[in-house]
Amino acid sequence: MNMSLALGCRAAVVGFFCLAALAGCVTNTPTAADAARTPEASGAFYYTGGDILTMVGDTPRYAEALLVRNGRIAAVGSLTQVQRAAGPDATRIDLAGATLMPGFIDAHGHLVYATHTMLDADLAGVKDIPELLSRLKAHAAEVPQGDRIVGMGYRAEQMAEKRHPTAAELDTVSATRPIGISDGSGHQGVMNSALIREMKLTAATPDPEGGFFSRQPGSRELTGHAAESAWMSVLATRAPLTAAQTRKGVARAVALWTQNGITTASEMGLGLSGDDISIVQTIVDEKLMPIDLVLFAKAASADRIITAAYQIHKSRTAPDVDTSTAMLAARPDLDKRYINRVRLAGIKFWLDGSIDTMFMSRPFTTNPPGVTTADYRGVRVDPQEQLVAFLDKYWNSNRQIAAHAIGDEANEQFLLALEDVIRRKGKGDGRPIFQHAQFLRPDQIARIKAVDGTTSFTAGGLFPMGDYIASLVPDRIDWVGVAGSVQRQGVNWTLNTDWPAGVSPSLMYAAWNVVNRMTRSGKPFAPHERVSAYDAMRSLTINAAYQYKEEKTKGTLEVGKLADLVVLDRNPLKVHPMSIKDIQVVQTLKEGVLVYNRKPAATAMVAPGFRAGQIDQHVHGPDCNHAALFARADEIDRLVHGPEGARGRPLSADQERVLARLFRASE
Repeated sequence: MNMSLALGCRAAVVGFFCLAALAGCVTNTPTAADAARTPEASGAFYYTGGDILTMVGDTPRYAEALLVRNGRIAAVGSLTQVQRAAGPDATRIDLAGATLMPGFIDAHGHLVYATHTMLDADLAGVKDIPELLSRLKAHAAEVPQGDRIVGMGYRAEQMAEKRHPTAAELDTVSATRPIGISDGSGHQGVMNSALIREMKLTAATPDPEGGFFSRQPGSRELTGHAAESAWMSVLATRAPLTAAQTRKGVARAVALWTQNGITTASEMGLGLSGDDISIVQTIVDEKLMPIDLVLFAKAASADRIITAAYQIHKSRTAPDVDTSTAMLAARPDLDKRYINRVRLAGIKFWLDGSIDTMFMSRPFTTNPPGVTTADYRGVRVDPQEQLVAFLDKYWNSNRQIAAHAIGDEANEQFLLALEDVIRRKGKGDGRPIFQHAQFLRPDQIARIKAVDGTTSFTAGGLFPMGDYIASLVPDRIDWVGVAGSVQRQGVNWTLNTDWPAGVSPSLMYAAWNVVNRMTRSGKPFAPHERVSAYDAMRSLTINAAYQYKEEKTKGTLEVGKLADLVVLDRNPLKVHPMSIKDIQVVQTLKEGVLVYNRKPAATAMVAPGFRAGQIDQHVHGPDCNHAALFARADEIDRLVHGPEGARGRPLSADQERVLARLFRASE
């Protein structure tokens, strides 16, 4: 049986048939989504007709065809070889010019935490405090009486006021119902008066170790703002989700991850919310994960979480229980670490916080909004003695150790602890993870290699936050997100979303950032740290698999590995680097099963003779170096691609005039 993605047609699927959305494009060939549901495909199917990027080796390698059978890659190579291995009953799927790659692995995310935030007010992108309050009011109307009103996503440095809102301002939404909102990093937030009262906080409340409550100028009265451990204590008091809310939140989170091509997700802070264990219990009991989920326990909750994980594992893998064999057989790789697609991999420490609270070896040049401390160096969160004790306890176990470390001093403290435990207990196969690693001094990179560490960069913030970071520490820009340097020195490195605490849930957007390293103002940001598109793709696949100790079953397209796959509408190695972020995920498959299928849409006609791709090239391409136009690239993207744009229909006369005016900025 022959089937096709029919991507070039942007065709609309009706049952098993495609009806062309554009004149001159008519086909009755079923899509790969249909193929994935057929009995034939469940046995064996193979891809051909597009770029099959295997991610094997240090330079790009392509295959002509790839065969999937029973959840694993059964053959990869020439079309003749694959057809011979497939046999006459296998289904052939035509990529129609699309690109097939290994499924993406998110090296640092918060899917369990997102189970909460997907149900909350979305405050991302608010331009000022009035817009923030407006969104909160709209959300509050949908929150049952008695429940806390919660939101997340605002960024103080990107709002007109350049500060956090106050408790008094949140009181305008409600002065009687408790309200708590997290900023985009999740490391800071604001309470209204009702929540302050509920938390029993007063002017006499001391700042906890590793955090602080902001105070009114000249007094100790609370403003409502809290950071790091002070804010984490607020988050921990949220009422637990019901089973129905858990199902809804997980479904929304999974949909977001899979539409971004991710086949292995993570929760790098299990224990951030008080009900995280019950959420994971529901996920396991009800088999809610269609993709893999790797868990790292928050250090402060680690013993409690490890005990709970042991009980869950024991109840499902007892030797005398028949379901044990059945559950393991359901995974083609027989990875006994996973139970219903969930496994506890390690423990994570917080050695500092967000960009505003990163722990630096030297003071900030300019303090972040609301910080008045002289010689401010950020905040140390988890104490060093706790880190040393956990390393001593778990180093020779099968639990990995990861540390949230943004500032160079936070990374230094992790290095010192690792070097100490290795001297005493040997290196082993610990593979410690330097999460974020946003500020690394040149001398620290070789030491990370010496401890066999992985640096996992949250690179999505380079474009939207690069100018702000430069304003805080202009003399240390060369230390930021040094993917190029770690690549040259042979350190394993990955990219992550950190979603919902990151800027974007898209790993392709993170890759776009490290390949181009431009800021919103149009300025290059330490351009000597740029990497190739291929190396960026390795960071999402084989490097991330190695980080999680799963490189034997994931990360490349090789025989015997899991058929965790992503289909992209374009090859990231063959488009202009500035267009990488615009590449769309067409399909995501976990062990050969379709878990995401993009709804086809007609190509946007944006102006006479122009299509969206041509506009992208004009805005983002090599001939566009004009800072004023680059700074408005997002505006043009919204016009071309956004919900108010012209997807599938010509631009209106007004839209054409706006587009023409924007283009004239570069002439």
